[in-house]
Amino acid sequence: MQKYIKHLLNEEPVMADVIFQGMYPWEDTPKEFGQCESIFSQEFIKALDNIKNPDFRFPSDRRPYKHQLESWENLLQGNRSIAVTTGTGSGKTECFMLPVLNDIYENCRNSEGVRAIFLYPLNALISSQQKRMHAWTLALGGIKYALLTGQTPNSESSDTKKRDALPQLLSRKQIRSKPPQVLFTNPTMLEYMLVRNADIPILEKSKGKLRWILLDEAHTLT
Repeated sequence: MQKYIKHLLNEEPVMADVIFQGMYPWEDTPKEFGQCESIFSQEFIKALDNIKNPDFRFPSDRRPYKHQLESWENLLQGNRSIAVTTGTGSGKTECFMLPVLNDIYENCRNSEGVRAIFLYPLNALISSQQKRMHAWTLALGGIKYALLTGQTPNSESSDTKKRDALPQLLSRKQIRSKPPQVLFTNPTMLEYMLVRNADIPILEKSKGKLRWILLDEAHTLT
């Protein structure tokens, strides 16, 4: 059997030859993040610049990419929807997450009700964005978020865990009781939320408040 499998792999390889492709740097703008007061509030810029963890800090002297600046201007100044199509590692997340958080920071701090739905096709993609969302909302203050997936527990009895997790809400009971401004979920859970009696409080407390719908990996949706 081993010889036969080796024969098949030699005759019909399952992997293509290695290809090396040159990657060119993304185009910067001459403007630094700290000079974007016409787009973001000065308090917002300062909060992200003061984050200690270098993995999540957005320095005020960083020069954003051209497509990032264009995204921010279109979303916050032009009030237009956008589709971001650019390569891996080009900062797509910052294109939409920063404008959403700035809007909530300016207009919806310390309130309940879903203002932004981040819709992901895979739970793994949600988890990859959670750490950045946690660091930024923690730095900004007054903004809560939650992950509503099949793994979200119905309740969390430990007050210590709930307190230590803030600004994240850990359980469905918390989400239903005081819906956060930012909700990470997937299409299946969103559909359940719209028809499930237990989730009616989320809809009632968020009625008329939704400001943003973000589709990550939109090309995978049909």
